Amino acid sequence: MKLSFISDETLMDLRTNYEAYKEHYYLKDNDWFDTYFKEPGRVIESKIEFDMPEFNYDEDYTISDRENVRRIYESLKHLTVSQATQERLWTGLAHLQLRDFAYYRLRNELQDKNDKRINTGVFFKNGKKRSLFVHIIARLWWVGYMTHDETNKENPYWLTDFFCEKDFSARCVVFFSSNLTSNPNVAKGVLRTLAKWQENGIAIKRDHFVQANKYLNVVGGAMILDVLTIEEVEEMVDGYLRRYYGVDEGNMVKLGITP
Repeated sequence: MKLSFISDETLMDLRTNYEAYKEHYYLKDNDWFDTYFKEPGRVIESKIEFDMPEFNYDEDYTISDRENVRRIYESLKHLTVSQATQERLWTGLAHLQLRDFAYYRLRNELQDKNDKRINTGVFFKNGKKRSLFVHIIARLWWVGYMTHDETNKENPYWLTDFFCEKDFSARCVVFFSSNLTSNPNVAKGVLRTLAKWQENGIAIKRDHFVQANKYLNVVGGAMILDVLTIEEVEEMVDGYLRRYYGVDEGNMVKLGITP
């Protein structure tokens, strides 16, 4: 199967005229969408081959989000970073080949006519960087890209599983909206630290992600983080968080973590 984009003009029309089209979203009006996209020039078929992912449609998004990160990333692992930043790709997928998934992931918002979330879910409405981790399909690929650990041959998705196990939507925005964590080595260094802390019995909360980002922001003003290896980032972040939270070196007992 070839991956389909939508044209820039089509993207602009859908974004600009959402108010006129919104009832078709609420009603999941496939006949209208199919007719709309049959008009010449609306859809651009790329040369990019992909296998249609078999999405998990569990009622519990905690279960399906984690599984669907794996499935969309495996299906589209060959995308370049440049291709994966394009709104017309992800908006096209949400309206065309992965429309059923969009209906599923926005089912409550469509039912409640939550226009703000529908818009941020299928368009880029938060600036390019943040939008990549808010858009319902783009964020699956990007979390896969940022957490896939090829050095772990047994389970290259071990960091994905850790990151997606709870608070998926909030973690995406809190952690990956930072320019510092746009480098996969930096992101994986932080996630390795927190995953290992969790393995040692420490309950990882939002504050751990926030503090790691704050630390990297300070350090990034004095050194170039992009030249660091995953292991170097892991060692730096682990050392800082131990000091910040007062974690005993010997047995990883948490002595004063902020609730």
